[in-house]
Amino acid sequence: MLGNLLEYGERDKEIDTALLSMIILVITLIFIFTSGVLIENQTVENIVSSEYISDFNLAIFRTTCAIICFFTLAWIVLDPKGAPDFPLYFKERKVLPRHRKGLTRLAAYTMWHFGLIGINFLVSATASWMTILGIIVPKWILIISPILFFTSFTSAILVTCVVSFHIIGDAMSRRQNIDHLFYWYEIVMHNFNVIILAIALVINNIEVDWKYFAFPIIFGIMYVIWARIYAIIEGVYIYDFMDPRLNGAPIIYSFLLILQTIFFGIVAFLDWLVVWNIGLGIVVISIGTYSIVTVRNPSSRI
Repeated sequence: MLGNLLEYGERDKEIDTALLSMIILVITLIFIFTSGVLIENQTVENIVSSEYISDFNLAIFRTTCAIICFFTLAWIVLDPKGAPDFPLYFKERKVLPRHRKGLTRLAAYTMWHFGLIGINFLVSATASWMTILGIIVPKWILIISPILFFTSFTSAILVTCVVSFHIIGDAMSRRQNIDHLFYWYEIVMHNFNVIILAIALVINNIEVDWKYFAFPIIFGIMYVIWARIYAIIEGVYIYDFMDPRLNGAPIIYSFLLILQTIFFGIVAFLDWLVVWNIGLGIVVISIGTYSIVTVRNPSSRI
């Protein structure tokens, strides 16, 4: 069944997929603007304090994480060697090898979500340093900081799971070289992402609001739109399963958005668990994180 979803039929499903995406986008935006989630803000203490470390150490942690994110992305862009990948060529409808350098390497969802993580830590670090320096934290930061955090964590789990449980295995089944998926920066973006966010979840005082579930959906649809634009510009889909013309494209897109919502629910549950019992929360988060990361190249053990 899955194979049929990833094949092309007599009629391309691009219009169906686009309509579905736009309907979900409109409904989600209506919810966001009518729910009050962009008006309600958390307290300064929620955003800048921790029950387990000092405000200064929290600021250092957030700043360090932001630097790691932006340094990693800068390295990817400036690395003169570039890196190989296996995108789906739009006209040919085939997965073929290519070599990427420069800004085009930031087109992947992996880089998008890692940039979002960097922005999340940059905003929260700014709030921390402003408080330490005696500067009033503006309301917009109090509103956007938790939204960025929970959207980042949700997207990070999606990236790590898709890479660990689909992309690596799919590439190996096609006998593709997957060494590029285990360059140091790929390991950081595919594995360190959930680790630093899990640590942040434990030490933060940021509270989850169920209404935040809408923002990972918006972020996902934004990337869907970008992926189509990129296919026009570069002639490729970085992820072959995101071709909207596939038989199962509407199902695949719906499934990914449902996954985003499920992963948000998991993050919300973990946030509640940490508040309820910090010890149990750390154990569950550690086991969950370990179960989804892949830091060693499985092809090297074959």
